[in-house]
Amino acid sequence: MKSFITRQSKTMAVLALAVGLMATSCNKDKDAPALPAATSMEFSSTSLSGSKKTDGLAYDLVSFGMTYWNTVIAANIAVPVASFKEAFNHEAKYSSKDKDYVWSYDVVVKNIKYTANLHGKVDGDNVAWKMLVSQQGGFQDYEWYTGTSKVDGTSGQWKLNRGATSGTVTYLTIDWTNNSSNSTHSTKFTLSDANDVNFGNYINYYVNTDAEFNGHYDVYDAVKKELIQIMWSTADRHGKVIGADLESSCWDSATNDVNCN
Repeated sequence: MKSFITRQSKTMAVLALAVGLMATSCNKDKDAPALPAATSMEFSSTSLSGSKKTDGLAYDLVSFGMTYWNTVIAANIAVPVASFKEAFNHEAKYSSKDKDYVWSYDVVVKNIKYTANLHGKVDGDNVAWKMLVSQQGGFQDYEWYTGTSKVDGTSGQWKLNRGATSGTVTYLTIDWTNNSSNSTHSTKFTLSDANDVNFGNYINYYVNTDAEFNGHYDVYDAVKKELIQIMWSTADRHGKVIGADLESSCWDSATNDVNCN
């Protein structure tokens, strides 16, 4: 009888421990850090597009520059951006193995299926991020990007690699800020591969509360050491560009050249 009671007690203790661990794991899931803002990895020149009735010279030159950055950036970060944005549709689970939180899911980009595992680990006031991506029938657990962010989501940085066939050399660095109280934010993309001919070039996109021009692009050419500042109204798209050969040129809401005030 005593032996039976002892065995029964041990069994109950094991069950209690298992239930306790499960409860702890569930509670930890609720403590997952908040994801950085979706705008932290977002680049789109479409926010500058006008009504395109009759484009003037200033607007055409600005549009040409945006086409360049679309090619350099957007074409190379399609999978990282898609994999990050998909994380918002899923809940994180605590990993006792890695001692961090993991968002796991599949995402399809250009008809190719990828499995994404976004890891987030809280360290004081900061969160360390790591994205491991596997391609169906291809590479496995490629560390496509890493990052850090403030726990409160106000700022952070991403470091992106070009792709699985290019190793783990950082191709692009993204520094971002986000102020949810007034809907202002900034995202600066810097070409970070020292072996790239465009090394050091950057484009900084930000939205502020300026009365006339609240949309901005600062575009820097590291070779020419040349900064071009583009600003426009997100309400009606009239804008202004300063720098380079244009000095100061303006366009109206129909993208026609006009005199600057």
